[in-house]
Formats: sequence, C-alpha cells, structure tokens
Amino acid sequence: GFGSVEICLDKRLQRRVAIKRMPLGADAAGTPRQSTAAALSEARTASMLQHPHIVSVIDFSYDIAHAYLVMEYVDGMSLEEFLAAVEGHSLTYDEAAAIADALVSALAYAHENRVLHLDIKPANVLIDRNGHVKLTDFGMASLASAAGFSGARGGTVGYMAPEQLEGREVDERSDIFSLAAVLYEALCGTAPFRAGTPHDSLKRIEEGVLFPSDLLPDIPEGAEDALIGALAADAEERMASVASFGDAFLAGLGSAREGRRSLERMIAR
Repeated sequence: GFGSVEICLDKRLQRRVAIKRMPLGADAAGTPRQSTAAALSEARTASMLQHPHIVSVIDFSYDIAHAYLVMEYVDGMSLEEFLAAVEGHSLTYDEAAAIADALVSALAYAHENRVLHLDIKPANVLIDRNGHVKLTDFGMASLASAAGFSGARGGTVGYMAPEQLEGREVDERSDIFSLAAVLYEALCGTAPFRAGTPHDSLKRIEEGVLFPSDLLPDIPEGAEDALIGALAADAEERMASVASFGDAFLAGLGSAREGRRSLERMIAR
C-alpha cells in the first residue's frame, strides 16, 4: 500500500531480484510518507528473518526520494493469483496442507524472534515453480518492546483481526486470525470477512463465519474446529500459538508432500 515492487537484474551476480521501492518525504498533497528511519527499521526487521519459508532480504538503500528494499525473487505465483486461476477458486486438502505447513513454520519462527507480520493475505503468499511456499512482505511487522507486542499498523481489510481493525493491542493471535482467514478462503473458495470498509468487516466477524462443513461436507472435523477457533472475534478464544493452530488444522487434513507436488504441477501449467 505504500510502495511498488519491480523485478530487476543484479548485473554483478547475474540474478533476478525483487525491489520494493518506497516513497520518502511527503506526497503531492503534503501527506507524510515513510521516513528513512522507518524504511531502515523495516529492512532490519525483515533481514532478521532467515527462514526457508520467508522471502529473504538481500540489501537496503535509499536516495532523496525513495527507499529500496532488495529481496529474493520468487519465480512463480501468489496464492491470490493461483486461487483466481484454478477451478472453484480453491485448493485440495493436500494443497491446503502444503500451504498451511509452510506458513505455520514461517510464522512460528517470526513470533519466536518477536516479530509480527500483521498483513497475512493471499497476495503475500508466494508459490514458486517447485511448489515451495514463502511468506513475503513483513513491511507491516513491528518489533515488540520488552513489554510485549502492541501498536497495530497496516493490514488489509478482510483479513485483519478485530483488535487490529480497531487499533487495539495486537499479538501472535492477530496473525493466527489472518492465517486462518487465508486458509478458510483457500479451502472454501470465499473470503469470510471481505468487505468494503473496516466497519463492515467487523460486523461480519461479529456475526460469525459460515461453518466450512456447510461448503465442504468431508472436511476433517479437526481442521474445521481449528479454523472456527482461530477466527473467533475475541482473541482470548483463539489458540495461544501458531504452532498449536497448525497441529490442530493439519491433523488428518492431507499430505503436505503431495500438496507441494500438486502445486508444482499446477504452477507449471
């Protein structure tokens, strides 16, 4: 929402990279944009997270007008593009297991390092040509103070937890809510809380989500219960850790290995 991403060539190493270009200073209307300090903070946060399922940060630079975050280029599709292209706009259980297994691992690692993502959505989930899944754009993530996580920022309406929509304190459970919203959409073919405004999204969250089994009669009970629990409006009713959510969601869902093979075949098409 506050930058563009371009595919570029690193001429020294002869490899493609993705460069996120973020405006600095103020826009034409005088609205302050991101400061150099904020952009550098984002780069430091992202560069801390060296994990197989997180897009790696290679370098950071800036000039008078822009900051540049140089990242690993993932040759493939986003989950948003993938869902738009496949029949039913949904994943098989094996494919959902592959996506969930990777994202749970990535988020568990980030949370262990005191970093929240705060903008988990299908567009930020990348699948390469080998079916390998990576989470990108920790630009909204904030390093926690010694007192814990706080200060919700950014995010995308339709995937944000109520506490983030309302600007209240956030923690790991806010990311768990967003992850569950993405997985619900990937399985059921519909985003449970997509709305035009934060107010409308909050209203849909308070009304509760349609049970996945109403759309997928054969969905494993454990996976359904995990989704319903993680999408609770009250953070106290959600799982305390993303690992706990992953264990419950993945139990009996499908084969992550077969899911990766299926994703690879689909991306190749």
